[in-house]
Amino acid sequence: MVNRIAVPIGAGLASALMFVVTAKGTALAMALAYLAPLPVMIAALGWGALGGAAACGVASACVAFVVEPLSALLFAAAVALPGWALASFAILPGARLPWRRGGGAPPEWTSVGAIVTLAAVLGALVSLGALAALIVVYGGYDQGVQSFADALEPVIEEASGGGAMLPEGETANEFAMSVVRLSPAAIAGSTLLMLCVNLYAAARSAAMSHRLVRPWPDLPSSLILSAPMAALTLASLAPAFLLPAPACQFAWIVVGALGAAFVLQGLAALHALSRGLPMRPLLLGALYLCCLARSNWTLPAVAIVGLIESFASLRARAAASKSKM
Repeated sequence: MVNRIAVPIGAGLASALMFVVTAKGTALAMALAYLAPLPVMIAALGWGALGGAAACGVASACVAFVVEPLSALLFAAAVALPGWALASFAILPGARLPWRRGGGAPPEWTSVGAIVTLAAVLGALVSLGALAALIVVYGGYDQGVQSFADALEPVIEEASGGGAMLPEGETANEFAMSVVRLSPAAIAGSTLLMLCVNLYAAARSAAMSHRLVRPWPDLPSSLILSAPMAALTLASLAPAFLLPAPACQFAWIVVGALGAAFVLQGLAALHALSRGLPMRPLLLGALYLCCLARSNWTLPAVAIVGLIESFASLRARAAASKSKM
């Protein structure tokens, strides 16, 4: 009984502390802020959805007391509640979806693909909320973009050495405008990655303490996203490129969230398909190095692999061919 009360309270305090230290502005503080959902997720995975909800409430109350209520609302909407929802969903018993008939028995636990899909939805909702707030607070999209770009311009000039490191022919203000316009898609994708990374770490932590109620899945083979989801991703590209702002930004939010999900599926497919290769560790290491060093080229290519996997079932075909040998 003491653990069921003390652990969620401690988790909430830890999560609030990780969020509050963002005021320091240092690299360590930002890294801790990225891990802010982790304690709430550990409480939900190890002590149930109710324990996670208690941690979420304690964390939000602490942020409201230490900082201000508006910051607490932002923390709850963008960090605590999405983290709690994803972790609680991960430990739900599996169920047959009403539109899927046949195909054998339903899974015993929520599938990894469903968890990543929910993370994409949460990432899109967080980004949608940020875009809506920008439009409402500043009285319009263009006014909001200009205000944020004006605030970001001095930071870019300082970081780029007075503009010397910027792309040729581009001013600091133009670069700031581009950054702000790309933010909705970036927020959606980065929120998904933040939630998934923290969920993985929380599940590992709960498993090490023998509190994880579900068995550990084989991630490379069990992360499967549906073909309709892949079709929606491709269909969202047309309005993202063709519609004027701010309508195109809503399409970019979908592309950013689902694109990040298919990056994860692409990585899972490459992990599964490379099993048995003699130089597999070296190849995977080179892949992740390219993802860090040349993300603008590598991540879209990996996402394309993920999209192809949803339509062609590359992992299932490879497994079937191996079983025939």
